[in-house]
Amino acid sequence: MKEKTNLSVGVDLGTSNLLIYVEGQGTLFNEPSIIAIDKASGKVVSVGHAAAKLDGKTHDKVEVARPLQGGVIADIQLIREILLFTLDNIFLHNLDAISKILICIPSEITNTEKEAIIELGHGFGIANTEIEEEIKAAALGSGVDIFAPRGHMVIDIGGGTTDFGILSLGEVVLSKSIKIAGDFFDMQIIDHVKTVHKLEIGNQTAEKIKIALSSLTGPFPVDEDGEPRVFAAMGRDLVSGLPRQVMLNTEEIREVLLNCFEPIKAVLLSTLEETPPELAGDLVDSGILLTGGCSQIPGIVEYFTEITHIPVYLSEVPLTAVIDGCKKMLKMTNKFFYSEI
Repeated sequence: MKEKTNLSVGVDLGTSNLLIYVEGQGTLFNEPSIIAIDKASGKVVSVGHAAAKLDGKTHDKVEVARPLQGGVIADIQLIREILLFTLDNIFLHNLDAISKILICIPSEITNTEKEAIIELGHGFGIANTEIEEEIKAAALGSGVDIFAPRGHMVIDIGGGTTDFGILSLGEVVLSKSIKIAGDFFDMQIIDHVKTVHKLEIGNQTAEKIKIALSSLTGPFPVDEDGEPRVFAAMGRDLVSGLPRQVMLNTEEIREVLLNCFEPIKAVLLSTLEETPPELAGDLVDSGILLTGGCSQIPGIVEYFTEITHIPVYLSEVPLTAVIDGCKKMLKMTNKFFYSEI
């Protein structure tokens, strides 16, 4: 019989990436939230980076899917499979070793979906299963004292959603979310290349273009020679149907992103307008914290500063802020875990 070791586990269940922290061992899994399933048997073929490599390149016997899309659960069964697969591998099929699990989730998930995720933990035999909003964990993981009687604002720009939150006294006072973030940026780049260059590209190529050429304000990104950066995008010509390559530049990708950020800008302003006056006053000093993968777009701090006229700063750990906050929450027994094991 396997010995129960009473370990605490934190999970950042993000649209783009799944991160798993194990007490005393650190973050043991940090890979894309993607799973490949054998359609005939229903068995998991691969998860994370291995599954991502299959995206767009599989035959009809294998399905590659994202359990979360646009900040909401697309398939609760796939959530179960991706968590079970990763936790089984980490704990060598000994899930009894887990005594506590804290799962951080996007703000857009409904109460019904939250209950379903808690039931997943219970189904794994983990009685002490809790959930928390990613935006709160991101602030805590970035070093913000969210328990002080002081207003703080967080903008988390992830893969499926951009979340806005006003926090004080350890709780989210006001939150908003918009389904415009990294995945949407990729789709707009795909549409741009198709419309302007008559070339069809895939999601992986679009993401590479976003990483290489993105910027919102200021000087355009340059290469090693100081020249404006370009990207050779390869895909299928829409006219001839043959493989073709086009050269994309930073200026056209900035225009695509600025259009994407217009609705984000509108939600940001409406969030600030609805913030209670005392907390809004605090933001003049505390500023706005940016987290999430797409918070690293060059010029984004200046972009939001110009809009709000208040300080904006980037988290020192934008990609791991949520799981870092999750780690801290797991140690705050009195605040986050009330049941006895």
